[in-house]
Amino acid sequence: MSFFSAVQSADEKILLYLNHLGSTRWDGFWLYMSNQHAWWWFYLLLILLIFYKNKPKNALILTVAVLIALSLNDQMINGIKALTHRLRPCNVPHLKTQLRVLKCSPQFSFFSAHAANSFLVISALFFRLRSRYPAIVWLLLFLWAFLTAYSRLYIGIHYPSDVLTGIGEGILSGYLVARLTGRLNR
Repeated sequence: MSFFSAVQSADEKILLYLNHLGSTRWDGFWLYMSNQHAWWWFYLLLILLIFYKNKPKNALILTVAVLIALSLNDQMINGIKALTHRLRPCNVPHLKTQLRVLKCSPQFSFFSAHAANSFLVISALFFRLRSRYPAIVWLLLFLWAFLTAYSRLYIGIHYPSDVLTGIGEGILSGYLVARLTGRLNR
């Protein structure tokens, strides 16, 4: 068995296990967590968090840098999806009959933009502003990012490796945004 076959097999087993932990009672919650348009109020809260304990110029630089990074990240991920052509689990014939699919998309799967972008935003803020807010704030923000990422498994639209790659890429991108804005604020 090749490395990629082994990863695919493990991905399918873990996805099926996690996906089957779901119940109709929680479906609405996880669909909400996965709906990026429903979170507009949260994004406004994050912008307020940036401006609250920052000089206006520094807050503006961080906000614009995060928005540019999100845009670039989305384009890069779409390019990678087009190159890898990995079908979403909800589109794989032998999986879609076994999954609890709450939402599906014809787009490709590798890797999760929801996971990457949610961790990019929170990581950028954390690495740039961590000393300005108590640990509980960061714990709650990273919990939101984790729940957003996990929602993609719950609804059956991504594999675990898609989500883990997205989390790793998002943290790295967020760190780079924080470093860049730190240099611009000097």
